[in-house]
Amino acid sequence: MVVLAVAVAVAGCGSAPVADLPPAARPAASPPQRERPAGRLIPAAARPEGLAPARRVTAAVAGRTFVADARTSTISVREGGRRVAAFRVAGHPAALSPADRGRRLAVLSGRERVLELYDPRTLRRVARATAGVGPTHVVAEADRLYVADTQGGALLVFRVAPELELVRRVHLPGSPYGMAVDPERHRLWITLTARNALVSLPANGRPRVIRTLPTVRQPDAVAVDASSGTVRVRSAGVLQLVGADEAYGEDER
Repeated sequence: MVVLAVAVAVAGCGSAPVADLPPAARPAASPPQRERPAGRLIPAAARPEGLAPARRVTAAVAGRTFVADARTSTISVREGGRRVAAFRVAGHPAALSPADRGRRLAVLSGRERVLELYDPRTLRRVARATAGVGPTHVVAEADRLYVADTQGGALLVFRVAPELELVRRVHLPGSPYGMAVDPERHRLWITLTARNALVSLPANGRPRVIRTLPTVRQPDAVAVDASSGTVRVRSAGVLQLVGADEAYGEDER
């Protein structure tokens, strides 16, 4: 029988009750489309691969699956399909990601506006840093974490070692929201909902916008098939597929 361990630690608690904090950031409403979206459009399935509903926030780290509950500010830990532990984090966990090459769990909290790192085995918090004006998503590549500061109009770059530290802020006007990383081509893809646009940046310590593509209206989610290079953007009822040739160019397919 697996014993359910619940660790309600002060590590995730901020200085103010969650109810007193500003609401979590949301994507900006998109204007009417002015350009034809890149790639091709198809009706979106209920849950296309890599674009699951945003309300279920999960990450797989160190053989465990972590599931966030924004309402209770807790993370549940599952092994073999069973819930084996839970622990408290900063208010309103909005996104999870493996970090430090799978050695850590990154938790981005939308209302407290902080980024935290946890040991996936002991469930203890090992680092914490402020994360912009209104962050919504986090992804990892190598020893860096990238945060979409949706309300602040920026991409935040954090290094993980020797300590968690914000090392760069990249101005991204247009409400950056959906994020994905292509580990094969070392590229970030970020949707700009206020511009109906998708931008690509190198996933390194000095990212800059190197490609901008028009999207469907209200591009709230993006995913990348690393094997083929196809980029998928989702809006309500529509899935946009951008092939590698158009997304990367012939030199990076």
